[in-house]
Amino acid sequence: MKKTYLLFLISLFIFSCKDEAQTDAANSDEYESLLLGISRSQIDSIKNSEAKKQVVLKKFSYELDSANSIDVMLPVSNFLKEYSFSSKIYLTDPESTSDDENLATSTAISILNPFSDGDLEELLLVGKSTDPNIFPVSDIKKFNEPEKIIYEDKNSLLYVDGYGRKLMYYRQYNPANSTYYLYTVEVPKFNDQKLQYATLFSVYNKAQNLLAFDKETPSENLTWEKVRSSISESELKNYNVYYASLQKEIKYFLKSNDSVNINRDKIQFYLYRDEDHSKNKFDQVTFLASSQYAGLFGDLDFENRMYSGYFNQHYDSDDDFKFIKGISDHSILVSATKNGYSSDETKYYIISSINMEKGQFYLISPTNEQGNDLTALMNDHFSKHLKI
Repeated sequence: MKKTYLLFLISLFIFSCKDEAQTDAANSDEYESLLLGISRSQIDSIKNSEAKKQVVLKKFSYELDSANSIDVMLPVSNFLKEYSFSSKIYLTDPESTSDDENLATSTAISILNPFSDGDLEELLLVGKSTDPNIFPVSDIKKFNEPEKIIYEDKNSLLYVDGYGRKLMYYRQYNPANSTYYLYTVEVPKFNDQKLQYATLFSVYNKAQNLLAFDKETPSENLTWEKVRSSISESELKNYNVYYASLQKEIKYFLKSNDSVNINRDKIQFYLYRDEDHSKNKFDQVTFLASSQYAGLFGDLDFENRMYSGYFNQHYDSDDDFKFIKGISDHSILVSATKNGYSSDETKYYIISSINMEKGQFYLISPTNEQGNDLTALMNDHFSKHLKI
């Protein structure tokens, strides 16, 4: 009887421990699910999807000081800007009173895209050091206490912190010039968790190609269709906001010779409707392409009226205006030069024609000398495929 009772107590204890373990495991799974926002399998699927995307890269140069500059490879949708915010990731012990000499002499650069409203949390720190293992991932974990690590290797750390923020740390060292590159990111808090992770892994893909100078895409081969697949979902979401706005202007608001002007740090749109061109079936893009005009703004044919509107805001009638080349059947590249100054300044513009039942519209944006930057690619695509 005593043996039976003892066995009963032991069994009860074992089952009790098992129940507690199952409860702890369930609580742990629930906490992880709450912290991550979506399941691990979904995160892995997003990671694999982003890794398969081929990033369309371009070389960007940046002057660190009067004597030094760096080259980095970034998606064509990005650009570099001087440091204007602090990294959310501690690179050294925040409790330490001594300054790290390497960190003090490094240069901080923001990595942005043309549609950024203010600074995103993408920061590149560049400095010189003879230590190839400077700022190791082990220190980042020690000084930042990740709540949940999403991915980790020798040079990378992607994690969620105690506040639910998704962050990335990536280090790269170039022994040829004893230069280290530290890429830190805090992903913006979109409502869509999947979009947050897509952004996180898209930036990670970007960071891995930072010094991939052999992967530059020839500029003459760039099209919006090629570039689009390499742009993060969050950037595309922002682009769509602006182009949806232009589409709405065409559909509902632009009457007669109305116009809308959108200006951002690195992006400008000028969209207008021409009433006379609408009535007379006249397309100034086709006219300039066939005439290959080169002369003064004031000498343009009256019915073309290129000078009125956008260019009238920036140039005088005796400034030079020149057709450079046709980009497509819908778009042309032109240049404008201010005359009468000690050094003439030439700027380049893409003009895209949008012809539909609602009238003749034109979309104008500044671009580069080749007419193949992201804005030009998007404007040309927009003008071809807009449907209302």
